[in-house]
Amino acid sequence: MLLTKFCRARVLTLSCALICTVSMLSGVADAQYATTTAPPEELKAGFDSITEQQAEAFLSVLAGPGFEGRGTGQVGYMKAAHWVAGKLAEFGLEPAGNGETYFQTMPMTRRIAVMDKCKILGSDDFEVEGKNNVGFDRLTDAGEVTGEVVFLTLQGDSPTLPEDLNLREKIVIYSADDKAAGRAPFLIARKRPSASMRVIEDTPVSIAQNLFPGRRRRATSVSGTITSDTAAKIAAAADVQDDWSKNSGAYESGKEFTITIPMREETSGAPNVLAWIEGSDPDLKDEYVVIGAHLDHLGIRNGKVYPGADDNGSGSTAVLSIARAMALNPVKPKRSILFMWFTAEEVGLLGSKYYTDNPIHPVDKMTCMLNIDMVGRNEDTGEGDTDADNEGHIHLVGSQRGDNDLHELILAANEHVGFEFELDMESVWNRSDQINFYNQGVPVAFMFGGMHPDYHKPSDQPADINFKKITAAAKLYYLALYSAADHGRFEPNPSRDSR
Repeated sequence: MLLTKFCRARVLTLSCALICTVSMLSGVADAQYATTTAPPEELKAGFDSITEQQAEAFLSVLAGPGFEGRGTGQVGYMKAAHWVAGKLAEFGLEPAGNGETYFQTMPMTRRIAVMDKCKILGSDDFEVEGKNNVGFDRLTDAGEVTGEVVFLTLQGDSPTLPEDLNLREKIVIYSADDKAAGRAPFLIARKRPSASMRVIEDTPVSIAQNLFPGRRRRATSVSGTITSDTAAKIAAAADVQDDWSKNSGAYESGKEFTITIPMREETSGAPNVLAWIEGSDPDLKDEYVVIGAHLDHLGIRNGKVYPGADDNGSGSTAVLSIARAMALNPVKPKRSILFMWFTAEEVGLLGSKYYTDNPIHPVDKMTCMLNIDMVGRNEDTGEGDTDADNEGHIHLVGSQRGDNDLHELILAANEHVGFEFELDMESVWNRSDQINFYNQGVPVAFMFGGMHPDYHKPSDQPADINFKKITAAAKLYYLALYSAADHGRFEPNPSRDSR
């Protein structure tokens, strides 16, 4: 998920008196998850089945070595999708995909770089072979990019770029320390360069593919990695000082270079995973509520596995826990529930877009959509509050953009869980899968735990996951699903503007 800085508006769902009382009795952590009232008796069996132990069992597999980071188009993702489908069958949920399966397969064209023929060219007969010197995780459909080379160095927890720095249609070679590495690609991408290449010491390993539904051509830029030796050669050819990477800042060369990337194409598919629990009301069961989380992560890049324990093993685990709980609970909701695990979120929200463009169940029968992404860590942006400060906090996004009844029923469900909500309307609004449903007029809510230093890094590991938070998030949405499914029809969104 692509993220920007948040503005916070906190909604205290527990009274100060209650918090203080429970704090004295049980400690701060218990106070932040204090339960004001027991769940309804008819929902208690499912509610109580959602446990930290069960969540840990699910996530240890999803973010374990066997699934290799669940990269779209990679073997690990297919293993994860089939594992989730197997669990759904075990729980007794009905398949809701194509052909009485749990899968809706999105046709994908994969464009793969032919690294033996890749080159970097400059003036005065400058030429560097691409193989073993560069690696790509995004490719342009044109097969080459040309532009002035700009060298950047980004450092620290909160790297920034000057507002007046023009990187449009330029080739950016950048150095980023470990603290800046997570945010750097997004800061640069907002400036719309034709290429951005991070300097690394190791030999780059190119995943070298573009993924897109069918045969549509969309990509216009390149991103990846470049060896420090190759970057030094380009800097020398561009007359840029050789110590550019040691100090934060931008170094504009005024010299044009070209990256040529011959490609071959392969056609494949990437599945969304779908399951169904039929509603109990004969007059309402054709209508349905959606709950979803993206299953994919970054997979293997440059020879390293990105496990994606929080992003979004945590959300996928929560939805799986809810599916199991609802299957176990003897009382079913009036409307049906569609459970979804989306593919290709990390490469452009493609899986959810494919579903909303090609719905298996009519969109006009969908009453609302609940999305969950990154709920396994406490927010820690390095900009004020610490991890410990945010133990009981979670972001609730988008629920006030449509029918306010959806927002209110989530607040009511939270009386049984005890989160402190942070309401954020802009910075993460269009960065996860709920936006594609909202654009179809469907009321949505998006629950998100916040950013942390391991975002989009190999260090996003199960060992650092807060299973208490995942469990609380799952319990909250479990109750909210019942309330939403038993509620009258929500008003459609007043606007389909995603901005």
